[in-house]
Amino acid sequence: MLEELTDTPGERLLGDAYAADFDRHFWQIGEPGFWKLERLQEFQEPTDDSWVAFSKGDWPEALRLLEGRREALTGHYAKLRAHGFETWRIRVVEQPLTDYMRWELRLLLLRDELGGHTRVIDAGKVRAHEQDGPLPELITLGDDVVYRLLYDENGLQEGGVRYTGSGLVSRCREFVRALYHEGEGIGGFCAREGLLPAGGEQ
Repeated sequence: MLEELTDTPGERLLGDAYAADFDRHFWQIGEPGFWKLERLQEFQEPTDDSWVAFSKGDWPEALRLLEGRREALTGHYAKLRAHGFETWRIRVVEQPLTDYMRWELRLLLLRDELGGHTRVIDAGKVRAHEQDGPLPELITLGDDVVYRLLYDENGLQEGGVRYTGSGLVSRCREFVRALYHEGEGIGGFCAREGLLPAGGEQ
């Protein structure tokens, strides 16, 4: 998949240009839905209040702020369903889990509970696809567009490369979908890793 995208012309979009393009396509997704592959193990998210608390070592505050998003996320996923689509995400994980990954998995666990379908797959199961390098971070939006996300050396997202063409978008979506179905439910994974909130699985 990395080789196919590398060999295909795409449009590099950075900063506000990427955000505007993404938003323009997002609400037109339709039944094929939103599919995302996440591969990197470390990110910087300085605009996220919970991540900032986590990065300062205040884990209780980071979790409190995540839980504070429950109402907004409930409304977000209800709005997506009203627009006729849902989201699916496969998260590649390496052992031992990074501290960042432990934080992100708690966010993804909440999203999964509220409607953002999420599974986890061990990095060992994707090695066969990585002869040319780590799998890219990918998002497909309906049948129209796929983005290969771009990050700087510190893990800050810079934007993405946009690819179009129904054949390529479909192949990327089916690749992500196949990994998703091979993955494990995030609730079971978090339970095994001791990441569930007090009181059990969400």
